[in-house]
Amino acid sequence: MRFGADADACVSTPAFIDTAYAADMLHLTPDAILDLVKQGNLRPYGGRAPNYFFRTADVAALVPRMAVSTEQEAPKRVKSASARVQVRLTADARWSDISAGDIRDWAGRADGARREAARKTATAARERLAMVLQALDEVESREP
Repeated sequence: MRFGADADACVSTPAFIDTAYAADMLHLTPDAILDLVKQGNLRPYGGRAPNYFFRTADVAALVPRMAVSTEQEAPKRVKSASARVQVRLTADARWSDISAGDIRDWAGRADGARREAARKTATAARERLAMVLQALDEVESREP
């Protein structure tokens, strides 16, 4: 057992950290950490994508390579692209609770400005959802 300053260092620094903690250390998004794993620049020691565990020392060794300043304040945690898409798809799944009659009733009661705003939003959503379907088709066509 260690005592003194060395003991404090051991207690405050975990041997393994998760993807989110590694992203914070390197000032990257969790998706960027997963890219480092795919490129072979960071080895996970447990967990499954996207929730890997890494040796703290391995992540710390990347700090100079990633040009991360240890004096720099950590950026606010930003949701990864994967998380943002998943949150949006989860929210959009609630459309199944709305009937065609509900939509017609709403449209009949909405004023012109609200209908125009809804048209813009629905058009943008339709375009993004078409991209989601295309991306899913591309990934699935590559799977064995």
